[in-house]
Amino acid sequence: MSAIVAGWLFDVYPSPRGITAWLIDGNGIKHRCHRRFHPHFFLHLSDVDSKRVELLSARCPVPLSFSRTTRTEIYSGDAWNVVQVFVHDPTRFKEAVWYFERFFPHFAFFNSDILPAQLFLYDTDLFLLALGEYELDDTGELIGWKVNDSREAVEYKLPPLSVMWMHNANDFVPPKYQRSLQLELAYDGQQYLLEQETPQEVLEALNWHLHRCDPDLILTRYGDPVLLPHITSLARRHHIPLLLNRDTTTGYMTTRESSFFQYGKIVHKDGAFELAGRWHVDEENSFTVGESDLEGLFEMVRLTQMCGQRQARASIGTSMSSLQLSWAYRNGILIPAKKREPEEFKSAATLLMADRGGLIFNPPLGYHEDVAELDFVSMYPTIMVKHNVSPETVNCRCCHNEKVPELGYTICEKRTGIVPATLRSVVIKRSYYKKRRKELRGKNDALARSYDRRQNALKWMLVSCFGYLGYKNARFGKIEAHESVNAFSRDAILTAKEIAESHGYELLHAIIDCIWLKKPGATEADYERLCTEIAARVNIDISLEGMYNWILFPASKQDPAITTANRYVGWYRHGEVKIRGIEARRHDTPKFIKQMQARMLDRMSKAQNVGEVETLVPDLLDIASNFVSVLRSGKANPMELVLRRNITKEPQEYTNNSISAVVSKLVEEMGVKLSAGESIQFIIVDQSGKKKPEKAKPLALYAFEDGYDIEQYTEFTLKAIETLLSPFGYDVETLKRYFGVASKKKLRLITSSKIFKLTG
Repeated sequence: MSAIVAGWLFDVYPSPRGITAWLIDGNGIKHRCHRRFHPHFFLHLSDVDSKRVELLSARCPVPLSFSRTTRTEIYSGDAWNVVQVFVHDPTRFKEAVWYFERFFPHFAFFNSDILPAQLFLYDTDLFLLALGEYELDDTGELIGWKVNDSREAVEYKLPPLSVMWMHNANDFVPPKYQRSLQLELAYDGQQYLLEQETPQEVLEALNWHLHRCDPDLILTRYGDPVLLPHITSLARRHHIPLLLNRDTTTGYMTTRESSFFQYGKIVHKDGAFELAGRWHVDEENSFTVGESDLEGLFEMVRLTQMCGQRQARASIGTSMSSLQLSWAYRNGILIPAKKREPEEFKSAATLLMADRGGLIFNPPLGYHEDVAELDFVSMYPTIMVKHNVSPETVNCRCCHNEKVPELGYTICEKRTGIVPATLRSVVIKRSYYKKRRKELRGKNDALARSYDRRQNALKWMLVSCFGYLGYKNARFGKIEAHESVNAFSRDAILTAKEIAESHGYELLHAIIDCIWLKKPGATEADYERLCTEIAARVNIDISLEGMYNWILFPASKQDPAITTANRYVGWYRHGEVKIRGIEARRHDTPKFIKQMQARMLDRMSKAQNVGEVETLVPDLLDIASNFVSVLRSGKANPMELVLRRNITKEPQEYTNNSISAVVSKLVEEMGVKLSAGESIQFIIVDQSGKKKPEKAKPLALYAFEDGYDIEQYTEFTLKAIETLLSPFGYDVETLKRYFGVASKKKLRLITSSKIFKLTG
């Protein structure tokens, strides 16, 4: 006898029997099942080494079997004879790979560093949150399914998930810096503070809530590095089994924290703490959730065929890679464990021409009015899709067409590349979500926000796909493909500029895939017609993002005579503000300064042109004056002056006496281990270090009597005012005179001199 479960595939993970899967039906009831599955990897070896595999397999501690088969090598398109090694226990897949790595070189391995659960999804073409009919036999074996869903679907139903929020009650300071923790839970619209006196009672109370809620999804803050490791450590110490795992026969899946370089800076990634049968998502350790909430996570899980907990913690590049791996698996293409393609030789002249990024025209300094912003829709992904730009298609062996502008690289005309094949559906989906968001804005804002979160998740994937082409460790990466996309983008921007100027428009600014134009008397309809003409010429959709009542391009912090490409703020005619790069948008700006600048911008929102902005300058100075007065009186809330920085080294590696060095060493003295790339929060108490050698206090050690460095925070505040008012003649020095800051400082010096004469 068999039974049909109509519902969603929710979780999969390896077990000695194969793959354990969890289903959720329409009533929210959970069903556990399993499926026999032997993950496999390939070895491309000489005839002599191929014969050794049989002997080595017999000695391997992991049960194996093998066969010989043929698969396609992606770059050459050739069919290779390979050895296919099946691992009978999926939980020991990595162990089996390690065993063979001792005997064969790394470049012989294919499909060997993919997680068994992902291999299962690739092999069956299933994906999590797939709605379908799943057939189970009497033993709980998943014997068949009919999926009534698609990864490309844009309108889909989600399972009725039960969600529990878990965090430390005192979460102003991250729990890593606290000696004791107090759990707070929330579910079904209620909050519960676990106030039991002993650890045993707390653990028993937690178990009671887990049993009562039976959450599918546990959301935490700092759950990966602190909360769940601490809770499970207590449970082991007091011999109390926890109900964190829905599958109590399986252990927790954990990974180590790491620090690594990414785009020129060092980044820290907390280790993962994953559960079986439930999803644990640490909001502080999830880029996807941070940028696009749970709707974005669900969208990515469906699309990438990654497990929910892994997708939550994955980088955008890893998500992009999963799309490519799935496509390669389905099409019988070998997936190299390590990148194999070196950069091609280039002459100095070609290298000079190729080694350039997207085109940028720096904007003119100051305020401008009646400016329109035109955005190419997913420019780089569209270039890859429409021009068939992919690692194996650029400079292929079979074609000689010199299609890439400026560079003369060839692009294959005989086969579709892996990159355009996987990106096409992402581009289509994001375009649909953006269209629906625009249609629903003001009519159904809740649904509009949902579409916005989905498109935002896809946006980051589309942004990263270009960089991933040139990433040195991308297994399907090639620098020539990266250079080709840049060449096409530069050509598109220049073509758009020529078309616009031929119709009398002035180009104010351009940055890779956006252009800002101005023409006296031009209407939205005029710009829409211009977009249609540009799109027809460059074969990339371009849309009118909006027209600004006014837009500010502030001066560079390094050189007040020039602007920077990615710093601007302006108010659209449709009432929304767009902010990039200035203090109100930056994550490292203290809340106090953000509030001041936001208040000023809100006052400026009523201005219909630059002239009206200028008439508001006295009001803006009054707003700023109130904040400066509070700050200099010493009455500002220190908790609104907290600064956040990422340390670039281990604390003991610092040889200077910078604020980052001082703060990280103070944190380490607390007994808290910091790694390079981690974030520290602190308040500056004496920037000079003359009065207080510690210069700054970590937030965890700060006391209100420590005060704050009035002069340093005043400097920060004046620079934020300068950003908005410098075009009207108010630079930092002028603002100091206006607010009486310079005269107060001089008075203090004179007073100190008199005191010295009287006492000296």
